[in-house]
Amino acid sequence: MEVIGTISTSMDSAIYQLSLYNHLTSNSQMLKNWKEVIKALFPAKQLPGIRERKRRKSFNNPEKIENFDKDKNLRLEEEIKLHHLEQLMNKFTSYKPDDILIHEGTGFLPPKTQPRPPGQMNLEEFKETVSDVLGTDEYNEYLDKLFQKLDTSSNGYVDWNEFSTYLLLLYRENDYMRTKREIPFSMEPKIRHIVQNRQEQTSKIVSVQGPTRYVTISREGAISVWYPSLMFEKHYIIDDDDPDQSGQKRRFKMWVTDAIYMPNCNKIAIASTSRDIRFFDVSTSHYFEEFHLFALPDVPNCFDYWYDKKNPNSDSMLLFGNDMGSINILTFYKPVTQLFDIPFKNDSGAQKIFMQNLEQHSKWVSHMIIQDVHPEQIRQIMYLPESNTIISSCSSPHKSVVISHMQKKMKPYTFKIDKGVEAFDFNKNLNIMVTGSLDHAIRIWNPYVTVKPTAVMTGHATGVIAVKIHEGLMQVFSYSKDAVVKVWDIKEHACLQTTVLKFPSSIHGRMPEHGQFPMHLQPAPQNVLLVTCNDYLGLLKLGHVGISKSVTATTHDTQLCCAIYNSKFRQVATGCDSSAIALWDIETGNKSVMFSNAHEDEEITCMTFDRSYRRLFTGARNGTIKVWNFQNGHNLHKLEPVAEAEVTGIYPHTDRKVIIAVGWSRKMAIYDDADPDNMYVPAQCNWKGGQLHQDDILTMDYCPPNFLVTASFDGEIIVWDVETEKIFVRLRKGQPSDIGRNIEELKSGIVTNGEIRPKSLNSRPNSRHRKAFKIMAGQIAPVDKVLFLKSRGAVRHSESATLVSSEGGVLRWWCLYGAKHEMGEYYAPDNHDESILGMCTDSENRFLFTGDTQGNIQVWDISKYCTKAQEKKVNERPPLEASWKAHDSAIVSLEYVQHPTGEFILSASTDKTARLWTLKEGEFIGTFGQKKSWNLKDRTTWAHPRTPWTPTEISHKENGTEQDRVSALEEANNLKEDNEEFIPPEDRKDDEKEKEEKVPISDLIHTKQNSDITLKKRTTEHMNEEEEIIVENGFTNLQLKLRSQTFSLGTNRPERSKTFLGTKVEKELSRKQQDRRDRRENYGGITMKKTQQYGKLCSPFQALSTPEVKNPELPKDLPLSQRMLSKGYKSENITDEKLINMDFSYASPETPSSEQQENKKTVPGSHAATRDDKSRASKTPSRSKQSTPSISKLSTPSLMKQSTSSSFMLKKSNTSV
Repeated sequence: MEVIGTISTSMDSAIYQLSLYNHLTSNSQMLKNWKEVIKALFPAKQLPGIRERKRRKSFNNPEKIENFDKDKNLRLEEEIKLHHLEQLMNKFTSYKPDDILIHEGTGFLPPKTQPRPPGQMNLEEFKETVSDVLGTDEYNEYLDKLFQKLDTSSNGYVDWNEFSTYLLLLYRENDYMRTKREIPFSMEPKIRHIVQNRQEQTSKIVSVQGPTRYVTISREGAISVWYPSLMFEKHYIIDDDDPDQSGQKRRFKMWVTDAIYMPNCNKIAIASTSRDIRFFDVSTSHYFEEFHLFALPDVPNCFDYWYDKKNPNSDSMLLFGNDMGSINILTFYKPVTQLFDIPFKNDSGAQKIFMQNLEQHSKWVSHMIIQDVHPEQIRQIMYLPESNTIISSCSSPHKSVVISHMQKKMKPYTFKIDKGVEAFDFNKNLNIMVTGSLDHAIRIWNPYVTVKPTAVMTGHATGVIAVKIHEGLMQVFSYSKDAVVKVWDIKEHACLQTTVLKFPSSIHGRMPEHGQFPMHLQPAPQNVLLVTCNDYLGLLKLGHVGISKSVTATTHDTQLCCAIYNSKFRQVATGCDSSAIALWDIETGNKSVMFSNAHEDEEITCMTFDRSYRRLFTGARNGTIKVWNFQNGHNLHKLEPVAEAEVTGIYPHTDRKVIIAVGWSRKMAIYDDADPDNMYVPAQCNWKGGQLHQDDILTMDYCPPNFLVTASFDGEIIVWDVETEKIFVRLRKGQPSDIGRNIEELKSGIVTNGEIRPKSLNSRPNSRHRKAFKIMAGQIAPVDKVLFLKSRGAVRHSESATLVSSEGGVLRWWCLYGAKHEMGEYYAPDNHDESILGMCTDSENRFLFTGDTQGNIQVWDISKYCTKAQEKKVNERPPLEASWKAHDSAIVSLEYVQHPTGEFILSASTDKTARLWTLKEGEFIGTFGQKKSWNLKDRTTWAHPRTPWTPTEISHKENGTEQDRVSALEEANNLKEDNEEFIPPEDRKDDEKEKEEKVPISDLIHTKQNSDITLKKRTTEHMNEEEEIIVENGFTNLQLKLRSQTFSLGTNRPERSKTFLGTKVEKELSRKQQDRRDRRENYGGITMKKTQQYGKLCSPFQALSTPEVKNPELPKDLPLSQRMLSKGYKSENITDEKLINMDFSYASPETPSSEQQENKKTVPGSHAATRDDKSRASKTPSRSKQSTPSISKLSTPSLMKQSTSSSFMLKKSNTSV
């Protein structure tokens, strides 16, 4: 009893100590008080052995335990936690600042002060407060920038409302970007009726490779093969030993339970209720049954197959679960060679293998069984080679899912769900398992935690019968009995999209029937989801499928309109066509804030800052203009649109407190900017100078102190005086309007105040989206961009050019004073028919930076260009300092950036990127939106010397394997099947260039396939009027010189063939040669191991290795017959011309020679002429009839003679054409 009492006392003491310890650790203040009491009672000298155990410094803060793997350079906003916010709120609300001293006190007057509102802090007080809360002063430099963002009222103070509003908007945007996901299904599903199923549901869908085909197997054994475009190809019927054919509808004793594709040996295994497995060979275009394993002890109900991809002919396993809850494993030792032992036999058909005699095939296959894994039939099975485990499921609530080891080396994991599991899927990289049940719920599990799922997602109205995990999208696809597909986000556990498949069998409220495996997810390159319902098949095309393999980073998901720099906050603002605005830190390239749906769904077309750099102005394609607080993204004003037309320019005039906007409305709109609290500002079109533009205004620019220039599509350029709103000078008047065009607009538009206005002012496509622009003859190019040289414009009455305009690639230089305004011009792009959409200059106007529609940036030295008036217009280019490729498509804006670390160029393009470059050298710093941040002060963090196209992706393409090329070819074939009109990428050319560079050659040699004739344009500085046609038809290389743009083939019929082969044979020969070239280009080199990997003696790939047929050449020692020698021919003097005109006729000696016939003038109606015509008419048909069939009978010299003659006769025909 004493022992028991001692133990009880010890346990009570331990429990008390444990509860006291837990209480102290949970209450920091009490723990601190206890420490002080202990120190007072027991000084350190009395307790030398007691030392306060300190945790490692890196683990003192629990937050560091969670965030030890994150980036060390975290932003301040990311470091602030909830308890930090509580402390900051208390400090702001309880802060009582000192009064502001206005005048110091004197002996006669007391000091004059101004009270400060409580809760407001200046910069130093704000930095001290934040550093005190965070316990560090490492963010002092960043707090200077943050204070400028928070000080929205520009009074030098920040309160709690401004600070919390900024953080709220920032966290809201971060949450939106984190939860934002692309919906996978953006197209209507394709639905096809499987007539061959004979009204029976489909049991399984499998995908066969090489080439890709979808195979559906019905419950009664109908095998249907489909193209990737879901076009039906062929079908087969599984033969049964005793089919019931009493009626028209065939009935079988067996039902198909499952099927699976075995990729390494190109076979499909099909299981049925007849307790058998049939193996079909699908390596050829004709599928046939090769093996039939029958008399299994139980019914195989579900399959899974595994093989070593690195060694396909090594051990592979076919796993199947039966209706008694056991798992069977068939191990094939050499599956590529053969699956079973093949005896010598004379009868045809599938080889039947009795299950009891499987030991006789022990050289090729072995069998193993795992008993009693589930209490009832197994519905699905999956093998995990990494852990050598098997996942299986059934409808039992006690053993719904079991993860068991094949050798039973570990205890199985058992998952229990009330209504069992109908389907599951597992992903190793994500380490999750997803199950679907009849209780309408989808559950996400940690495969090692069986007690409780990670998440339960509900939303289906009926039972879930299929689930699939898409790793790239981080999404789960689920399919329910009512033919509804739902998409779930794995991270957020939320439903992203619901698609109702309208199968004919599921309408009118009827519950359709489904097979056991009604869903199949096909990966890249097809990226489709296939579902079945009764005897129907549906295809859902996936959109974006995860992270692209390309290493090229993008700034936005759509094309950019511009990128502008805020020098006050040292940030970059970008806008795109998806109506999103992003703010970026220029020193690191990181995103600060993003405004989504700034103009709803309209494209953003222009952006600018006011003079204080605190407000951001944006205009959209529908005419709306909005004013934003740059620091926190708050919408301050909404300006009334003048018309539903694109806004191309905005200028906020701070002195007059007005906003001037122009665009495709052709009007100068004014908005009052005096009232900061006025949310909706009406438009005023009472511009004193009048609305002079007769066409769409495309660009504008401002030059201090009061010059504003506008330019329109018709080429008109007007310089305005902003103070008086009157015209200062009209540099060029617009082109007169076309009467026919006005009539068309009048028919399709309306008349307002005597003006003809079309119904849709945005009928013309966006000019930023074009790749090239060709100016027609007699047409004035539209003015794409105007730029003031502000340092030159500051000098009044200057004779130098102060304005630059870009018009179809031509840069024109204008002087605002004097009688002669246009001082110079030159064409800037390197290629023809390009335009300059982006221009900027440095602060001193030393250099001009231009960006064209090909994505090139050029740096021009303009310090001495057009600085003095001259009698003649300057047509020479200024010195080109640098030029480099910056983007893949048109550059829409260039911005000069002056930073304390140096001078840079900011570029934006329609290739969805904004990039930063050094000023003159063009060194690539980085793309806004890339994963790795840069530091402008540290050159080692820049991307230079790499470029946006540094060959991570290019080398991958160059070193691509044969399998990559074949898969790319299959993808092209699939696209061809999906689209009725398929054009290969190499044949996709601009229509205008094709009209200029290609000549229709059907009139030259009958059809386009007969020869490869291309017209190549000379790229000399002064274009010649002659073009060069190079004919490469397999016979000769012929050069014809033609006048450019005046070449006409006329209406004459082409000459008939002068060879003994005939026109039809020539066409066929040219077609075969072209097909051989195309096949060699597509397939590349031929690998014999690849062609014979299945033991075939011949294959289509081997046929491609035949050498290309070469054209016969005329031998130097050509043997001549006696008749040729008698006619004066010798082997040394035979020329092409003589051989073509050689006469082989057997005419009488009185008949003149061919040369005499050409020189002889025959009189119409004479006897000689009539006789010659008849003889030629009689000889021509006989020769043409006998020429083709008698080729094999000709002797070798005669055949060589005629083939050589034919080649040169065809050459002559081409030359004459």
